[in-house]
Amino acid sequence: MSSLAYLPLSILCSGRRQGGMLQAGEIDTPGEVAADLAFMETLRRMRARFQSEIVGACASKQPDVTSCLRQESFFQFAEFFYAIRTYGVDSAEKLKRLAMLHNEHLAQIDEDKDRMVRYGLNTERIRTATFAEEQLSKLMANFSGPAPGIDQSDLARLLVTVMSSETCRKLVVAADKAGFVKRVRSPYGAVLVVSLGIMERVYGDIIREARHGATSA
Repeated sequence: MSSLAYLPLSILCSGRRQGGMLQAGEIDTPGEVAADLAFMETLRRMRARFQSEIVGACASKQPDVTSCLRQESFFQFAEFFYAIRTYGVDSAEKLKRLAMLHNEHLAQIDEDKDRMVRYGLNTERIRTATFAEEQLSKLMANFSGPAPGIDQSDLARLLVTVMSSETCRKLVVAADKAGFVKRVRSPYGAVLVVSLGIMERVYGDIIREARHGATSA
């Protein structure tokens, strides 16, 4: 990470604001700008705190692992597992429902070429990331075992709007080395990803801390 990231952004942005992205009817007052900068600082600190805490919780000190944990994509990776846990996706049926909502979301993107461009997707990637009936059955079977897990390829499908399959694979490997997930082989030969709860705890603590900071400012 650049050393500039550790400087308070209020120092870097202390000059006079040059223009803006305001909508019609909005007023760019000094108070609004100050509030915007304070919130921006909260977001910056949240990202920096997450990186610090997630690397601190890492069981490996290998540079390639800790470097991977500092990436923005790992923040999104941890966010997914946090959402799974906090939304109560704790059964095969609930995971199937999530996958079906995922399919609906991809179908909507496929019908809107502008959204497809914004997500960096194309029709082929959407097709590959959509769960067919057979894949839904496999997804449910994998999550019904004694250690409910998600096939690495299915995890990549669920995260297709925020990262590539290769990025997802690298994050899974790094999370395994870090001690955040374990990879287990299913009876069908698939590699299942089982979270150990550490990422969810760190992400949840950082989000709550940021929310309290934003509401008390």
